[in-house]
Amino acid sequence: MRRLLLAGLAALALGGPAFAQGSSSVLRVVPSADVTELDPTRGANLVSRIYSQMVFETLFALDSNLTPRLMMLEKSEASPDGLRWTFTLRPNLRFHNGAIVTARDVVASLERWMGNTSIGGQLRTRTAALEVVDDRTVNLTLKEPFGLVEFILSGPGAPIAAILPEADARRPIGTPLPNPIGSGPFRYVAAERVAGHKAVFARFAEYQPRSEPTDGLAGARVVKVDRVEWIVMPDAVTAANALVTGEADLWEQVTPDLAPFLAQRNITVRRLASLPSVSFVRPNFQIPPFNDIRARQALALLLDQREMLDAIAGDRVPTQPCFSFTVCGGPLSTEVGSDAYRRQNLDRARQLMREAGYNGEKLVMVATPQLPIIGQMAQVLEQRLKQIGVNVDVEMMDFAAMFPRIQTANKPIGQGGYHLFPYYAAGVFWFHPLTNLSLDVSCPASTWAGFPCDAEGERLRQAFLATPPGPAQQAAYEAFHRRMWEFIPYVPTGQFDVTSAFRRNVQGVLNSYFIAYWNIEKR
Repeated sequence: MRRLLLAGLAALALGGPAFAQGSSSVLRVVPSADVTELDPTRGANLVSRIYSQMVFETLFALDSNLTPRLMMLEKSEASPDGLRWTFTLRPNLRFHNGAIVTARDVVASLERWMGNTSIGGQLRTRTAALEVVDDRTVNLTLKEPFGLVEFILSGPGAPIAAILPEADARRPIGTPLPNPIGSGPFRYVAAERVAGHKAVFARFAEYQPRSEPTDGLAGARVVKVDRVEWIVMPDAVTAANALVTGEADLWEQVTPDLAPFLAQRNITVRRLASLPSVSFVRPNFQIPPFNDIRARQALALLLDQREMLDAIAGDRVPTQPCFSFTVCGGPLSTEVGSDAYRRQNLDRARQLMREAGYNGEKLVMVATPQLPIIGQMAQVLEQRLKQIGVNVDVEMMDFAAMFPRIQTANKPIGQGGYHLFPYYAAGVFWFHPLTNLSLDVSCPASTWAGFPCDAEGERLRQAFLATPPGPAQQAAYEAFHRRMWEFIPYVPTGQFDVTSAFRRNVQGVLNSYFIAYWNIEKR
């Protein structure tokens, strides 16, 4: 069936009627998924991260080397003992409603983020005081030195430490934010929102870019189009057709099987992120059998990374087996502790499932065809589970339904609960145990999907986070990494390039931490 669709697509692209070309002032984008969480302090996936950085800003931003640079700040000063930080805002920063950004907005926003996110919680536990000094100045006093202050405030993962107006930051957690107001280079146009189909962003005319050259997400954020329109197209063939014929200008995440087709039709296809993406299988630690280490060991022995990568990408994009809880080739690259799981062993996996108490009960796997990588991973995982005698039920759904479901804790099977799910994440999030939410193994159970709890692992993670950069930090990370292969918070299944595609008249697309919509123009 896919071959027939591709053949039809090729015929249309070569000889069928083309859509009208879009205005040079409007960039039409096919996003990886629809954005469903408009509160930047709560959006915990990639599409929320991209949306948040368009509409809101952070005090710092990461450059192309993942080094934090000043963004909303004029200056940042630390005391010699590293316990007192003083942040001074740039003058006359404005929110989209015209109000000046003040230190009160900063304190309220950081308190919201620190109190309700895994990443922000790492700063909160080390904070003695966060205080307004004057309209443009904030003091942060720590209980102990923490070398990641600027890094964590730059928004390295999701949710980010975005600055909201104080009233929005002080509203109760869980209260919707239908008309978000930020100070970023784009305004969110709430009146044109069509849930599941469309989101619109307009250039914020009063935005003041920094004077430094653009570097990753740091430096000048100069918007060169009037609008960015996200048009959600769950079907990959439809998205490719829209790009070839001009209905769309840019496709955020190209499915690997369509990359050659697009390249042959004068469409630019390339990886924009500084690190490859990672794939993995995450069990639910709250429901048997995967609350038993033997079942997780079985899952690790069940999968052949090369088979999984072939299903994801075949030979169309670069892939690499990687038995790491970070990114192979990244700043913390290591595979230490993985030796026992580097070869598939179905017989041993079957035996371990029995030892864990599995006796033929139905196991629920949740996945989505909307993100083909996850759908293809689910097919491989289903086949291998059945091969060792596991009664698996794959529940396919839209990503907008899948993500909140995997994020909801303490649900029994039949009432929203699940046993496992395949997933992938941007390597620029997953390379560091601060931003890799799957490595938060804090007790009581962590807040990210799967909800693991490992007191020893969390002790080692905190030891790493407290260690300054250098050989000691790498040694601390390797000790943590060994423990993760003893505990198995998830099963790594390799890494691969995720590519974006855009028409040749689209210029200025940055190689960055993730896709950025400033600096882009249509010619």
